[in-house]
Amino acid sequence: MLMFFIADLARDPNLQAAFSEDPERVMAHAGLSDEQQALLRTRDPKRIADAVAKEIEGLPLRSVDPVANWIGPVLHVTAIEPKGGVQGHEVKTVVYGTFFENPMTCSLVQGPTVISGVVSNVITGQNSRMDVQFNLANALPGPYGVRAKSRRAESTLPRAFEVKRARQTPA
Repeated sequence: MLMFFIADLARDPNLQAAFSEDPERVMAHAGLSDEQQALLRTRDPKRIADAVAKEIEGLPLRSVDPVANWIGPVLHVTAIEPKGGVQGHEVKTVVYGTFFENPMTCSLVQGPTVISGVVSNVITGQNSRMDVQFNLANALPGPYGVRAKSRRAESTLPRAFEVKRARQTPA
């Protein structure tokens, strides 16, 4: 979601530096749609705020009280451990976040490249986690976003996982 990307950008100095250096790459790694990327390129605060407001309007209401829990629980990826793996190998990870639900899917994303993981042991609720195994056999080295999806929502944590080049042994 655009609002999560903007919130992450506002509070993460590393993401800010990466975005300043190469905004196209960071937006692609974050999994933003072409429309969202084009919107951010306009740098029009009103249009961006309107888009975020539209996202918020689409979130389910959980209470008639506008102060208490008005947007309901939101799926959000917050971390992955370990933060990297080696090209050509499999890696078992734990993905952390909020309000995961069953079933979940999880993938590593780098531009158009998507590496789907095998999800198991999903713990739901406010302090969520899931075990995910990724096969990095054909993965290109570099940073990847971690994207989690449920039936109703998705979240991407940009540049959260690094695929390292496999060391070549001399012949």
